[in-house]
Amino acid sequence: MAKEKDLYRARYLSNEHLRFILQLSAQSPIELQNLHRSFLNSFLQLQEIEKLYLSVNSIDKTDEKVIAHLEAFKSNTLENIHSAIEKNVYTILEELQKQNLKILDELENMINFMNFFGHQIARTTLFRNKILAAHTNSTLQTICKESWWCISYMYGMNIGKSFFETRKVDKHCLLINNSDEDFITSNHPIINVHSKINENDLAVPSSEEADYFYPISPRIAYMINKSDLFQNGINHVSIDFVKAMNRKLAFYADQYIIATTENQLKIYKGFVGQRLKVVKGINSK
Repeated sequence: MAKEKDLYRARYLSNEHLRFILQLSAQSPIELQNLHRSFLNSFLQLQEIEKLYLSVNSIDKTDEKVIAHLEAFKSNTLENIHSAIEKNVYTILEELQKQNLKILDELENMINFMNFFGHQIARTTLFRNKILAAHTNSTLQTICKESWWCISYMYGMNIGKSFFETRKVDKHCLLINNSDEDFITSNHPIINVHSKINENDLAVPSSEEADYFYPISPRIAYMINKSDLFQNGINHVSIDFVKAMNRKLAFYADQYIIATTENQLKIYKGFVGQRLKVVKGINSK
């Protein structure tokens, strides 16, 4: 329901697109560059196969089944990758809802969860729009938008790896909500709620201005914090905190919020799209 059609559809990559993607990738450690290239190569190979197939067959002689398979690969591959990432954390999320943080003591579980966490941040339209707003050059902005299906996955890998590497420095907090109000969620489910973040501009926060809030269920949330807002482990939160997070989630949602009651939707729907207005305002200048 809360999705943008063809957001993850692979699009044709020209030499211009490829140069831009590889320039971004070059800013990453070599092991991530190798992962980026491995991911990218599958799509480049398909692109060459499609180009060769169409060059030797006129449109009226192409096999509909072949074309359908090519289209399915472009439309579904990245979506399937995201589904696999989600499948890897299904049991972890179930256990966290049972307040079992020990599930993350197992290294593989932490790797999978941090990878999932990174992609949940990078795969949203709001994250894309913020990155696009950072490009003042309209040509680069267009190239970035057309390549976003690939770039977003690269960003997701990078963010997840960063969370994993700093896991013993950051505070990983499980938040228990026993208040009279449920957590809501949105189509941008992980937000940076650090106290120094200004919601009304697009200034890039410092590496220390990072408190990432993620509601897992109406009663459980997970945070990765640089600040001392909460300590490692299980924390119980107040209704004031719940309301503040719900307002922020609605503010950062560009289209949808999801709640357990109609009354909550009425309370918070007025905030939906406000962050998008900030982003669009920057883009229009």
